[in-house]
Amino acid sequence: MILPGRIWTAAAFAWRVAAGLLAAAAAGIMLTTPAAQFGAPERAPDLTAVHQSDEPAAEIVTPRNVDYPAIGAHPLFYPSRTPWTPPPPPAAAPVVAAPSTLTSYDLVGVVVSGSMRSAMIKAAQANKTVTLSEGQELEGWTLKSITRERLYFTSGEATYEMARRKPSEMQQ
Repeated sequence: MILPGRIWTAAAFAWRVAAGLLAAAAAGIMLTTPAAQFGAPERAPDLTAVHQSDEPAAEIVTPRNVDYPAIGAHPLFYPSRTPWTPPPPPAAAPVVAAPSTLTSYDLVGVVVSGSMRSAMIKAAQANKTVTLSEGQELEGWTLKSITRERLYFTSGEATYEMARRKPSEMQQ
């Protein structure tokens, strides 16, 4: 038999109301009944309170400060292990002499053509011109980047920047 929607709604509502009333009645009975009747445990004595008595005190056992060298030497549960020892300090990095600075060179010109970049550098004492591209080395310095006005060299962690000088500033 198929019941209309209103009857289904009323029946569902009635069941929910009945369940709520039953739960409220059970809660009321539990709240009004003494706890001892439910078999609740007795309260534990307060251990933080100090009781004074005239009776002599029983022997007080104080914990001993005991050192267990065997356990320290071979930790429990891991007989094959040994105590932790700190690692040795890292060795000092070898001192690498920095390459000579490129102060004796002057930037003469830069050529930028598509993806190719190159720079012309003039050595003051030798009176010679060197052409470098990115990635090439000169006296221990690697040319990392070329811009219109500057060259950026690296050697390890050291960096050097060579800027274009005015013709009047260049060494003759």
